[in-house]
Amino acid sequence: MKIPTPIKAVILATVFVVQPFSASAAAGSPSELLEKGIYSEETKGDLEAAIAIYQQLLSEVKAGQSLAAQAQFRIGQCYLKKNRLADATAAFEKLIRDFPNEKELLAKARAYLPGDMVIGAVPWEDGERLQFSIALPGGMDIGAMMYRADAGELGGRKTWRVGARLMAGANSYSQVEADDASFRPLNSRWKHGLLGDVSAIYSPAEATLSRVGKEGVTTIALDKPVFDNEQTTHLMRRLPLAPGYKSTINVFSTLGGGMIPLGLEVIATEKIQVPAGQFECFKVELSVHQTFWIANDPHRTLVQFEGGGVVAKLVSIRRQIAGQPVHFSDDELGISLTAPADWLFQKRSTDPDANQRTLFLLDPEARADGTLVRFIETSSLSATARASAKAWAEEDLSSHALKALKGAVIRPESWKNQTIAGRPGVSCMIDFETGKVPSVGLVYYVPGAKTSNYFAMTCSAEQFETLRPAFEGIVASYRAK
Repeated sequence: MKIPTPIKAVILATVFVVQPFSASAAAGSPSELLEKGIYSEETKGDLEAAIAIYQQLLSEVKAGQSLAAQAQFRIGQCYLKKNRLADATAAFEKLIRDFPNEKELLAKARAYLPGDMVIGAVPWEDGERLQFSIALPGGMDIGAMMYRADAGELGGRKTWRVGARLMAGANSYSQVEADDASFRPLNSRWKHGLLGDVSAIYSPAEATLSRVGKEGVTTIALDKPVFDNEQTTHLMRRLPLAPGYKSTINVFSTLGGGMIPLGLEVIATEKIQVPAGQFECFKVELSVHQTFWIANDPHRTLVQFEGGGVVAKLVSIRRQIAGQPVHFSDDELGISLTAPADWLFQKRSTDPDANQRTLFLLDPEARADGTLVRFIETSSLSATARASAKAWAEEDLSSHALKALKGAVIRPESWKNQTIAGRPGVSCMIDFETGKVPSVGLVYYVPGAKTSNYFAMTCSAEQFETLRPAFEGIVASYRAK
């Protein structure tokens, strides 16, 4: 994607369907007309009547400069709400041209002008969850990702909260709250296991950043309208994609603290087969050597993308009801599990060890360093490990965790007998360090006649008690079919 250039004014002939309004409104003062227009727009939701009233105000010779500018701005907002984007753009540009001294309104109007882009209606449903597998080009499965979109509200303003949860080498979590109509970012948070944790608050002229672990804030001036890096994928779905389409976008990276000029071009249409099905897609190339396949259908679903040495393919599409638990069932493994809202289950397609399968469990805000369930062929365990759950745990921890993790020790008092899905097992806790950060691991060993299970969660000591109830609940929900 490239940097957006200012929109050139395209004034379209528009036929207004003027709804009747009362004679008292027509005869009222400019301030009364503005109040009536706002009432029609915001309380009654009658946008055509509101537009007519605002135009009546503009035609009044006695209308004050400030009132007229507010009416012009609100006309643009009404068109945005009606998804008449060209008319909204023309209205905002007229405000900028005709009322150059109204600095505050001009700043708001410029925030709605998306360069040379036209932004269409939202194509996704409230609560949409797109889940992806992440693999190397050769097919080796290395992680999972989920894009999400939820309707929200901020100060009476309708918004969308979009973002992603990624686990592929490093854990990351992001959320951007953006205005529904213009999709301009209002605030964001991007947490990356390697690069840090940064929050941003946007205004038309600047972005104010705060970073976890650092005092104070950083304010960066924005001389052009921008979109947050972590909303770009959803933004592409709102563009009028078609073969040959090109656009430019100013993308602001909060982790890097600067603007990135990205170019976008639709170079072809292709049929793509992914685990979620077959889709006819627009093939979109970005100037940062990434390629996205976006479905040519009303939902504009992201189907596949390549970049950074990985390939992501759509595994499932679902809708998440706010607060509703997530249920996972797999016939191949013969198991089911339940997790709190917005946890992500992802079965690894292939494991380096042919005697086991792995199911990744991702908490919503990337607080845990790693959470998983392994399904291990019992026949592959040593005779000692097959003797009892405690013997298996002691042998495995001595051979792996206690050697690999810095300063790792088992808490002697943490050993507990467990019963998981009707089978006896044991659990214990391990203290270790990640860099210089005190960390904790909670592990379960549950032997079985044919398949044995290993459950594990590791995280910072600071986050452990927050995550522990959710993880223990997931383990307790485990059922074998």
